Amino acid sequence: MQVAPQDRGKILADSIHSWWRDAGVDYLCQDEPTNWLADTDEPRPIPPVAAPNIPQAPASMPAAAPITVWPAEYDALQNAIATDPSMPGNSYGPARAMPVGIAQADLMVLTDFPESEDIIAGELGHGAVGKLLQAMLSACGYSTGEVHLAALAHCRPASGALPKQDANLLADFARHQIKIVQPKRMLLLGTAVSEILLGKELMDARSNLPDFNQDGRNLTSVATFHPRTLLARPILKAQAWKDLQRIVKRDIV
Repeated sequence: MQVAPQDRGKILADSIHSWWRDAGVDYLCQDEPTNWLADTDEPRPIPPVAAPNIPQAPASMPAAAPITVWPAEYDALQNAIATDPSMPGNSYGPARAMPVGIAQADLMVLTDFPESEDIIAGELGHGAVGKLLQAMLSACGYSTGEVHLAALAHCRPASGALPKQDANLLADFARHQIKIVQPKRMLLLGTAVSEILLGKELMDARSNLPDFNQDGRNLTSVATFHPRTLLARPILKAQAWKDLQRIVKRDIV
């Protein structure tokens, strides 16, 4: 049987492909197809070889952010809180409420942030919350001249909560304030202060709060409900009074 001319080329190509397949070649090495039946002595083009992946030299590291040095004197620190928007907790709103009190206070009270009435007055301790706090302190035997009232942030966040990503910075700044004020005792108000400064839930801090260590000095410290919580839930006032027993001046009872 004579093979048709158009089939001879196909048979020959299949034979060549089978030979190379049996020899172990199972894929083409060139991007362009090769005419295996072409009768030419010209060298076939060699496929280009990809350049080796040479690691690039690392870019220069960005300069480290400058370390902020907070004022180390009492008056300078109070002035910075009042005027410097770069101070921790000073960027949450357009206005701030100043700390109130004296250096080396018998008692330092730390709250989370100002009330709306505090922002209007320009200082902490105003409105219904301020009045209740003053009543609590008076019941413990403290006059205004013996107390320093400060906050983690002296601006009021629009959300009504301190940003979690700022917790470490606010805690460091609170410790700096305590270091400068040098109080004898500490009163910590509310959940945010307990969690940010102590890393404890308020209920845990109320029942198991050791003396606060500040530069080797152990300060008697009390954590209790924030006055705004007591205004919303008066039933908690009895529990708050039990907390305050640790800082009550014993000469009044």
